[in-house]
Amino acid sequence: MSYQAEISRRNPTAILFLIDQSASMGRVCPDGLTPAHVLSDAVNRLIGEAVLKCSKDDGVRDYFFVGVITYSGQEASDALSHVPGDDLLKPISLLADHPLRLEERTKLVVDGAGGVIERKIKFPVWVAPAAAGETPMCHAFRLAYQTMGLWVLDHPTSFPPTVIHVTDGEPTDGDPRELALMLQQLATDDGNLLLYNLHVRCDVEAGILFPATLDELPDHQSAQLLFEMSSRLPELIVQAARAEFPDRTIVDGARAYGYNAPLVEAIKFLNVGTLPFNLGR
Repeated sequence: MSYQAEISRRNPTAILFLIDQSASMGRVCPDGLTPAHVLSDAVNRLIGEAVLKCSKDDGVRDYFFVGVITYSGQEASDALSHVPGDDLLKPISLLADHPLRLEERTKLVVDGAGGVIERKIKFPVWVAPAAAGETPMCHAFRLAYQTMGLWVLDHPTSFPPTVIHVTDGEPTDGDPRELALMLQQLATDDGNLLLYNLHVRCDVEAGILFPATLDELPDHQSAQLLFEMSSRLPELIVQAARAEFPDRTIVDGARAYGYNAPLVEAIKFLNVGTLPFNLGR
């Protein structure tokens, strides 16, 4: 069975985020939040959790290499260019040492006496929110294919890499479906690359996670496009998705696609794509 390789310093895996930062990501939704801010927070939180998972007594171990491509206007860019190194995928230990900035946030914690108190914490930020210009999705997927193509050549026995794409609309530079299929055909000895698509909208329609057929989706061209661009989940990750969403029905053959999910579920959807299966030493 594929997707069983141990993730270790000798055999790391890779996670690449593709983040839409076009103008529409700056619109204010009914809850008063913008997709740009919500999703940058979610990605920063996931990177921070990955750092913690890789932290041992001797420091942060490089179980993961992480990259973030943002796209808007006419180009796709390396959002982690402030982290040392020429490669787009950076070892997690370098991310731990080089956040873009630290922000002070307030967190509610249990006070030990049956209540909660506010505590100031330092929140590391690697990806800043932005929203401007058009949606060069194809450009971003070409860069992702180049990056992951080199990765699988250099790491043939690793747990397959993951690409997590977050967008709220349609591309303005062509049809990305062929590029998405090319990405999914990249593989290590342990299985094919997994491509997740999270479709962010401000609609009042109920969110849909991990559908198996087009019939489950609304009649939106962009929803059908992103569904077709999403990987079918292997059995191991279907099980993980069911554990993360016990109140939802996730069938065999489900796609790695989420439509119009509320914030809490969107973060859990992203978490399924970054779960550290078989984390070793």
